[in-house]
Amino acid sequence: MPDASPNRCPVCQASLTAVFRSSSDQSLTSLCEIHEGRIDVSVCKRCGHIRSNALADLDQFYDTEYKILTGSVDEDQIYDKSGDRIVYRSDHQLAVLQERQTIDAGLKVLDYGCAKADMSRKLAANTEADIHLFDVSAQYLPFWQQLTEESRWAIYETPAEWAERFDLVMSFFAFEHIADPLSAIEHVASLMRVGGRLHIVVPDTFGNIADFVVADHVNHFTRSSLTLLLEKAGFADIEIDDQVHRGALVATATKTVSESAESELNQDLVDTTVSRTLELAKYWSGLDERIAQISASEGAHAIYGSGFYGAYIFTRLKYRDQVRCFLDQNPFQQGKQLFRKPVVAPSDLPADVSTLYIGLNPAIARRTMSASPLSNRSGLSFQFLDEG
Repeated sequence: MPDASPNRCPVCQASLTAVFRSSSDQSLTSLCEIHEGRIDVSVCKRCGHIRSNALADLDQFYDTEYKILTGSVDEDQIYDKSGDRIVYRSDHQLAVLQERQTIDAGLKVLDYGCAKADMSRKLAANTEADIHLFDVSAQYLPFWQQLTEESRWAIYETPAEWAERFDLVMSFFAFEHIADPLSAIEHVASLMRVGGRLHIVVPDTFGNIADFVVADHVNHFTRSSLTLLLEKAGFADIEIDDQVHRGALVATATKTVSESAESELNQDLVDTTVSRTLELAKYWSGLDERIAQISASEGAHAIYGSGFYGAYIFTRLKYRDQVRCFLDQNPFQQGKQLFRKPVVAPSDLPADVSTLYIGLNPAIARRTMSASPLSNRSGLSFQFLDEG
């Protein structure tokens, strides 16, 4: 049984080195909800894994409180936008999955940590695979019931007859939430036949830096730590891609024998990872001050983006009462409220707003706004999370 100590790496069990503590005693979850408590982040100098302190009520949080995209069957997040064409995240994930995996009729597939099973629903519409579902919450059952029969889903624990059953296990943005990722990936391996394929997607902290301070993301995988994790569980032919899905690591692997066969760690890669982690810690340590510097004291304000970055800006602004609204291109977000402020389409930005805070991933923020019609609006000042 791995040592569950917060001072030990959950991948290799080496001692962790603390690198960051948030300045505020309030943090944000991935669903943009305020959580009491600071964010503490550590890095493993042996395998390059990055670890945050877990929520005290983690199991209950996912069982009863964490409700992602449950507004409707079709509700989704935007991955990309070109002109009027929106590419939703689940559609992009499906395209990448089908590029990397052969999914024949009858293939036994498990969607591990599936939430409302968006990916399984889309896969079922495009293939004749035999799809099964697993999660640690019963709140998604209404969605599952529309997709498949009860014998093909499991909650909290998997049935004994699922052992060594699956040809493909897929998991999308689940393992960053799991406090003990090694036990979880070993559980996955136990459900797969030898020769079965794994397809797993997790955030890339260096491609989407918000991952570093999300309250419910306890693990931040890197190339080196994710490779080691999969090797420990008996996987081989491991490939990790940080380009095909912006802000994510896409890992594929093959289930081999149960004995692990760990390769020698690439110390140069680990050292580079540790250096980049320290840079991220420095960025987030200074961001609250940066937001204070760009916080305007006069006029009407708005925030572009109703996701984590936009929510973070709002919670750190000095003059929150002057924020009129959040802007979002996602039609599933428009009409909602965030912190009691309306979420509207960018085209509906009130005429009197003079300051627009850009709550987008800094990696794409300036490019996105340069292509926006708002870039030509007279008298509108853009404030970015970086210094350009």
